[in-house]
Amino acid sequence: MFYKHWKKIALAFTAFFWAGCDDSSLTDSPDLYGCPPDACHDEPISSEAGDPESSSSEEAISSSSEETSSSSEFMDAPLYGVISCVPMDSSFTYFATDYSVETQKMWKEQEANRDAVGKIDSIKQTLAESPMCLEHLRMELDRFVALYGAPTIIMNAVESCEDGTIQPSEEYANFLRMKAEWEANKPALEEELQKTYEDKLKEIEERIDKCLNGSSNEGDQ
Repeated sequence: MFYKHWKKIALAFTAFFWAGCDDSSLTDSPDLYGCPPDACHDEPISSEAGDPESSSSEEAISSSSEETSSSSEFMDAPLYGVISCVPMDSSFTYFATDYSVETQKMWKEQEANRDAVGKIDSIKQTLAESPMCLEHLRMELDRFVALYGAPTIIMNAVESCEDGTIQPSEEYANFLRMKAEWEANKPALEEELQKTYEDKLKEIEERIDKCLNGSSNEGDQ
């Protein structure tokens, strides 16, 4: 009996199976790729969480902008502590030779020459006839040599400052420093100059003695 109805039973089972499989099972099945429909959005991904390198670049650009802004503010800020000064209508004149060791020595030699001329004049008064060599020596020693050059003029030697003080200009300040150094070394210089004078005067006296003793060849007896 079962053999006669097996085809009907098989068809019935097949019908039941297809009835249980409707379209909803297909439409509700999840996607096999991509993100779920309720989780996908068009909003941009935050650079802080998604791209560390991009975040570091933005921070560097922001830091650079802040430094540039800070530098600009510093440059535009007034410079405190700087006193403004303006030149005054003033001048200062000096001779550079007054602060030259070589020139000072030449002056001392001329001083010795003048003193020697006075000594020769005194000797001539004791002689019946003045030797020619003595006359020639006197003329040589009495020759004037100008040691002064052109003066140095410092224009606008002092400046008036906004704090009410008067200050020397840079050029005048350099002169004052040079003068202070000269004054500090003056005691030692005076000793050197005195020796220059004595050596020169001793040389002239030796020539006078040679002339008077007839041992000079500068002129006829």
